[in-house]
Amino acid sequence: MPGGGHRDPGGTDRPGFNRQPGGGRGLPAGRPSRRIRRGKAEVRGWLVRHRDGVLLAAVLSLAAGLRLHRIGFKSLWYDEAWSVTLALKDFGTAWREVGGQIYPPLYQFLLHFWLGIFGPSEASARSLSALFGVLAVAAIYWLGRRMADRRVALAAALLLAVSPFHVEYSQEARGYSLLVLLSLLSFGSLLRWFETRHWRHAAVHVASTALAFYTHPYALLFPLVQAPIWLFHILERKRPAGSEVGWWELLVLLPLILFAPILPVFLEAISSVSRDFWIPRPGWGDLWQTLRTFAGQGRWAAASLGLTALVGVAAMLAYEGAHRFRAKLYLAWWWLPILAAFAFSCLAFSVFQTKYLIFASIPLYLMAAEGIVKLELRALKFAAIALILASHVQPLLAYYRSPKIEEWRGLAEHLKRKCGKGDLILVYEENQYDDLWRPLSYYGQGDTARVRTIDCVSDVRSARAGGRNLWLIVTHVGEPDSVASIRKRLELRHRIVDSREFPGITLVRYAAKKTGHKR
Repeated sequence: MPGGGHRDPGGTDRPGFNRQPGGGRGLPAGRPSRRIRRGKAEVRGWLVRHRDGVLLAAVLSLAAGLRLHRIGFKSLWYDEAWSVTLALKDFGTAWREVGGQIYPPLYQFLLHFWLGIFGPSEASARSLSALFGVLAVAAIYWLGRRMADRRVALAAALLLAVSPFHVEYSQEARGYSLLVLLSLLSFGSLLRWFETRHWRHAAVHVASTALAFYTHPYALLFPLVQAPIWLFHILERKRPAGSEVGWWELLVLLPLILFAPILPVFLEAISSVSRDFWIPRPGWGDLWQTLRTFAGQGRWAAASLGLTALVGVAAMLAYEGAHRFRAKLYLAWWWLPILAAFAFSCLAFSVFQTKYLIFASIPLYLMAAEGIVKLELRALKFAAIALILASHVQPLLAYYRSPKIEEWRGLAEHLKRKCGKGDLILVYEENQYDDLWRPLSYYGQGDTARVRTIDCVSDVRSARAGGRNLWLIVTHVGEPDSVASIRKRLELRHRIVDSREFPGITLVRYAAKKTGHKR
């Protein structure tokens, strides 16, 4: 043909056809084969059938990513170093040392075996808490699905996954994320037992509650919170009060019986610290700060999460039956631990700290999830979720960028470079602390220099440096008046050579003054 080459008689070079290798006839362009269409349909069908599982897997992946991100970036602070150095000791020594503490030993023993497998680095020490944090996200999904439906469950899991408060304590080598997980299992299994009366759910409730007792003293508030839940259940289901009270007594007593082996030691430790405990008495502003921390540690986070929680409670109270029961349960679970800790701290000795109440934040996320689901328009649901997620971005970024409470790693590296043989390191600590040397020991300074703890001026009088320098370490817990007295005493015979500030720690280097000098 003019202006063109030879055409294939089969017509496979006509527009709309693709030539296949070997000269065979191709398929019409833009029309997928039947096999491809069938494969896509099967994938879509599988995603529809397993939509909840896929979404839950995505939420758990998000939770894991947030909890593992830069997990080893920050230095251990004192509380973490206490846990890690204790966990690195042999089982018998660890048991003897933890016996005199107010914190029960379960987390320390789990960390002991965890570090034996994964090593003693900051990342591996904190990854156990991250694991418990991810499992808590799965547990709140299970609880939300049992109490409400899959939409509430997924929304609650997402809110817990991105909570800056829970991300922070899932990256700390302490037992707070374990306490959250056990509280979810304790409350969830109790509610399941209400429905089924199956021994398996009662056994899970007893075991998880007892393990929570072995994790943190605040777990002893569980029976107090669960008592009105029993009452709501009796009134809602119109069950005979006598038999229900008998079951309640049994399910409360069994965890306490399992906790009995260490109860005398625990009570003795509580009695000893009550005389000189370091936590200041709370005020009304501390209640507001606790609620704000639960909601996300930011103004917009608190407003968005709090508003959706109010919507959820109002919507549930507007209904009868299970909806109203859930609203009462959430409010009791949320407020009773906070008010009990606040009242005890005002009337006895102060134990009020927001992180100790971390398990009381769980119902806030469930109430907010209920509020999101109760919104009529789908656009409003997505807008509420987007607003909450966006409000959590800045607090999360601020947390990742900020240092821990105390920067012991940087201080230990500085001492490693500057501390000479025979230099004396004085670590100031108040009466309730007798082991502030633990962070230095973890970072390798406990063996390379002499470390002595001091808490009064009389300790300073006996301090003599065999080398050229004397180093004073003062942490954020130091009392200003006591620190001033100690520094004044040191400066009688020593002169300040250098002073450095690390996050949460002050390091002062002294050298002996020259005496007998003639003009």
